[in-house]
Amino acid sequence: MLDLSKLNHNQLKAVTADDGPILIIAGAGTGKTRVLTTRIAYLIEHEGYDPQRILAFTFTNKAASEMRNRINNMLINNYVPWIGTYHSICLKILKQDINALGREQNFNIIDEHDQLGIISDIYKEGEIYAKDIKPKKALEVIEKIKTAEIDITKINSIHQLKELGIYKWESFPTFKYIVAQYEKKLLRNNLVDFNDLLILTHKLLAEHVVVREKWQNKFDYILVDEFQDTNYMQFRLLNLLINPNKQNVFAVGDPDQTIYTWRGAYPNIFDDYLNNFKHTKTYVLDLNYRSTKKILKVANSLIAHNQQRIEKDLVTNNDFGDNVICYIGDTSQQESHYIVQQIAGMIKNKSYAYHEIAVLYRAKHLSRNIEQELINNNIPYYVFGDIRFYQRREIKDLISYLKVLVKPNDEIALKRIINVPTRGIGQKTVDAIHKYATANNLSFYEVLVKCANDEIDSEWNKKNIKTFMLLLERLTNEPKSGALVDTLQFIINATKYKDYLKELDQFEERWDNVTELIASLAEYQSKYPNNNMANFLDEISLYTDSNDAKLHARNSVSLMTIHFAKGTEFKVVFIIGMNEDIFPSSRTLQEDDLEEERRIAYVAITRSMHKLYLTCNLAFSPIAANKLTPSRFLKEIGKDKYHEEHSEMISISKADLQWYDSEKPFVVEEQYSDTNIKFKIGDVIVHTLFGSGVIVGINGDMLDVAFKAPWGVKSLIKNHKSIKRLKN
Repeated sequence: MLDLSKLNHNQLKAVTADDGPILIIAGAGTGKTRVLTTRIAYLIEHEGYDPQRILAFTFTNKAASEMRNRINNMLINNYVPWIGTYHSICLKILKQDINALGREQNFNIIDEHDQLGIISDIYKEGEIYAKDIKPKKALEVIEKIKTAEIDITKINSIHQLKELGIYKWESFPTFKYIVAQYEKKLLRNNLVDFNDLLILTHKLLAEHVVVREKWQNKFDYILVDEFQDTNYMQFRLLNLLINPNKQNVFAVGDPDQTIYTWRGAYPNIFDDYLNNFKHTKTYVLDLNYRSTKKILKVANSLIAHNQQRIEKDLVTNNDFGDNVICYIGDTSQQESHYIVQQIAGMIKNKSYAYHEIAVLYRAKHLSRNIEQELINNNIPYYVFGDIRFYQRREIKDLISYLKVLVKPNDEIALKRIINVPTRGIGQKTVDAIHKYATANNLSFYEVLVKCANDEIDSEWNKKNIKTFMLLLERLTNEPKSGALVDTLQFIINATKYKDYLKELDQFEERWDNVTELIASLAEYQSKYPNNNMANFLDEISLYTDSNDAKLHARNSVSLMTIHFAKGTEFKVVFIIGMNEDIFPSSRTLQEDDLEEERRIAYVAITRSMHKLYLTCNLAFSPIAANKLTPSRFLKEIGKDKYHEEHSEMISISKADLQWYDSEKPFVVEEQYSDTNIKFKIGDVIVHTLFGSGVIVGINGDMLDVAFKAPWGVKSLIKNHKSIKRLKN
């Protein structure tokens, strides 16, 4: 029996609402996932909906898995198969009906690494120099064109090119060639990239009425999680899948957390939804279960400065909690030192564990100083957003072997494994085979077969090619037990892949990754005993989240960008770099950009449960070419919402540290202070020019101070106004 007693008033209204279009404005920490999953369970148990006919869109595979688990815990034996990302749902649709577009159903999906491989081949064939248009830039522009559905043949001005990231008109003909060849190669090899999954599905549903009606009749109810992250293409897909006669759609999101406009999301998506579905019932979830009252006051005060938003204030029944701290240091080192000392104190007092603490930043480069300080203090930490599991070298190698077993003519996979482990088939030979295949209108695989059968007269190392083809034949024909894991184990043993890894650096870490791949394959087969290797490859090709489940179990401080932190929560959060031109970013040129920066800050603030620190420093910035200033966001929040702390220093005088002014006459007597500070060896001081240093010697009125490179040891008059001393 479904238990609704734990829902608050607004949650209950949303979960039990009548059919028809519904929009849930769900603030941070207000239980949106609970509402969405409970709504699905309610539809099944109380409204009689068939779980096979419910479709739910999520934005990560992890979220989809969590949603399934929650529903399974609420309703026994009610599996909802159609829960997934837009890409995974589109894959399922295309696997059934792509033939309506004249394409074969056994297509493969390629990732960024494979895309760059294709572009590299195009450069070689067209004799294009990478310095003219870098391959990564070419791929970036291709993705912009495809996402925005731009017809490249209609571009006729340099301004249009600059919007794509191309700044020379003379580069345009070359780029048109790259785009044309890229699409031709995808079509010829029956490949699709991630953008194609959405584009082809939209084309399929928009142009083929019978197919569209089939899918509209397939689903009685559609739900969308994280609606604020929906881009225009996804919204159009959603509209094509919704049955127009029923309009049973349930969207949950928070316009104040729209932080992915660079990926196509836009705040006006909520207005579009209300305009599309005229009789929408709207519910607001504003009771926050995560943060203290003082943290929410900071969040509400900041986001209220945005004009383009649906007004709401988060409230909570939680305690007022500790004061929000705003720390302002003189240098970035002081800022990092302060944070690490706070963390060390929490651990020493056993008030929090390392894994309950996060340091968030607007841009990756801001982590450098905090990392150094954590290392210096032997505090364990983990930087999230590293290379994703399925993008790691050893994993891609073995996945490529599996792909070739499923589809022998997969050119990209073949090229990856043809010399892995090393078997004497170098890049020159691969390039020659590719060139021969292109000239003779053959696939890469067909040329390998002909070479192995002595049907091609060439100078290639046929012996090694024959050995490789015999290996593939052995892998393909070896009797299998039916267990997918056995197939992978056989590949590892037959290729002596473990021995190959031993020749590389970081063997133990790489082998741990291989072991994890074996475990993931075993887990997949246990979950889906009737699925085959092709199904497994389809699923993992969609893994766009990093596999961080085990990493969260580490007892370490979490370091991550705010974008990466979205969807997480920590008991203690430090938001560093709260400086103008850093946060908000110096790239903030228009009011819309500033509003997004404010939303990013709002997301960061609302990750915190118990304690929140906002930190900045006033050091000289080589980027801004002047001293840093505190972020305008701190002023917008209001000083009455936080407790301000400064660097723990005693000034030798009350004079401004910027004591030297070249426009004023130099008066020697004014450069010294009468204050008699009793220095001792080991004291830490800060100098206006040399930065922080340690006193290593005292000779009368002179201090010998060791500064960081390049300054070294300097002798200073101890009562000079250029010096401040840290408190003991």
